[in-house]
Amino acid sequence: MNRRFMLLVLALSAVFVTAADDALAADTPPTTITVEGMHCVVCASKVASNLQSVAGVHKAQVDAEKAVAVVTAKSSAAPSPLALWEAIEKAGYKPIKLVGPTGTFTAKPKS
Repeated sequence: MNRRFMLLVLALSAVFVTAADDALAADTPPTTITVEGMHCVVCASKVASNLQSVAGVHKAQVDAEKAVAVVTAKSSAAPSPLALWEAIEKAGYKPIKLVGPTGTFTAKPKS
């Protein structure tokens, strides 16, 4: 397989989950994060992968074109806003605004 195809497959696998998994987190309000610096599907895949590794994250859907990440929690306990913010920074991008069940942040959260 060529490298581009492999990257596309990786990106799609990081972003999509089955409908059955979606039903598990249906009652949990999502967290929406505006992200600066993403330009392509590989950028989005990198951010999604890092967000998926945060404790309590059920699903991370990232759209580079819209510069947004939407994170759904595994249960009624929302993931730490600080952990989500730092996951995006670790991917090499800049979070601009985080809006979720624990509040709205335009600077790095304290917890």
